[in-house]
Amino acid sequence: MTNNKIFLSMAALAFVGAMTAGCSSDNLTAETPQLPDTNNGTVTMKVTVSLDEHASTRALTEAGVKTFEAGDKIAVIYKNTAGETVKAESAALQSIDLHDAQKTASFSVTLTNPKASTPVRYIYPAVMAKDVANDATITSDDATIDYTGLLNSQNGDLTTLGTNYDLAVYDGNLNGTNLPGSATLTNPLAICGFTLTDGGSDITNTVNSLTVCDGTNSYAVTLTSALSTIYVAMKPTSGNIAFAASTTAPKTYFKTATGKTLAASKLYPISVSMVELALGNVFCSDGSVYESKGAAEGASKTPVALICYLGNDAETNTTYRHGLALALSDASTSAVWCSQSSETCLAKQYNNKEDAQTDMAGIANTDALVGHATHTHAAASVARNYNSGTHPIGTSAWFLPSGGQWKKMIYAAGGRTKLITNVSLQSADYWLSTESGAALTWRYATSDGFYRNGSKGISHYVRSALAF
Repeated sequence: MTNNKIFLSMAALAFVGAMTAGCSSDNLTAETPQLPDTNNGTVTMKVTVSLDEHASTRALTEAGVKTFEAGDKIAVIYKNTAGETVKAESAALQSIDLHDAQKTASFSVTLTNPKASTPVRYIYPAVMAKDVANDATITSDDATIDYTGLLNSQNGDLTTLGTNYDLAVYDGNLNGTNLPGSATLTNPLAICGFTLTDGGSDITNTVNSLTVCDGTNSYAVTLTSALSTIYVAMKPTSGNIAFAASTTAPKTYFKTATGKTLAASKLYPISVSMVELALGNVFCSDGSVYESKGAAEGASKTPVALICYLGNDAETNTTYRHGLALALSDASTSAVWCSQSSETCLAKQYNNKEDAQTDMAGIANTDALVGHATHTHAAASVARNYNSGTHPIGTSAWFLPSGGQWKKMIYAAGGRTKLITNVSLQSADYWLSTESGAALTWRYATSDGFYRNGSKGISHYVRSALAF
């Protein structure tokens, strides 16, 4: 077994000037050729990292300065002589590893049996590197970078972002069994500093949760303290971006910004003029929100769902976060809950609530009546494919609501009759996503307001819902 110990010396990642949209890569230039140490089998490489004067990314402070700190780590992904993909994580920086007022740091990484002249990837910070599979492709983001926290666990704080989510990646090849003598480390993310207004007054420091959605990726930010600017690391995107926010008031806000581009390796200060939501507002197909269905149609928009529940309690922040909306028309007037036999249906039931939450892409109900959204069930599949499967940007995919979610919407609407009128429900039984044993599932009867369970093979109405 051969262990190669590599020492990396990296200069600080720093801003110059104000926080404006700038673009740069981080140039790593070998100061000293990497040479084998014949005494102890280690190799040493010193690398300088520099940013040009327009660079504006990876900052730990609002002044725009990032320095290495004790505890920082870097990950190296490589192939060993057995052909396996391996992740090596550096030792945590200690004070002795920090130089030049913390603008330079020496990382120590040990590689075991590296395979000569094969691809290698640096991932900084190491916390964003996955525990890779043996057959993982080294240059694949999906195989090597863990975006879980980026999507679900940001808190809006710049220091936390800089430590955990301010990604920098380098792809190259080993020089023999040594790390390459020169490299370019680039930041594949955009950093956004958001300030929110209600059209006049700043509301940023009252926000307790913010969701930013670009139509492909959704970033859920839960604030742990009041902030004057909410920083979010995002993948580059071009198109419409939707924002949903809850405040301590409590109030719920929404906004869709059109035609926006976020490029890699840039920091963007962005002010968003939000619109306060109210029950009875409608989502349109393009993600815009109008006061009513009539107002949307008057603006030549296509209203698709009516907001039936708004909430800011703890449950909302961990499940559907900001609210629920019901489709304005039925997805089906005659659908079975499951087209298979009851035995097959039972086999497809979730084992626990966590499985249901996963299938709902992170948006599920935590009431006693747990929301299932699997499209392997016929009624849920019909609900999911409502309006050809499209849904407004900034909202979840269409899904079959649970009993608990129906209860919340009925209560918020002021009762069954008002909800029926608001969203044009038929006098009929509507499927819920909540199962009741092997062969039974709950349904809601709009005619009398009762919840009943019955056979999964009987046809009932289906009404789709959105979460946002």
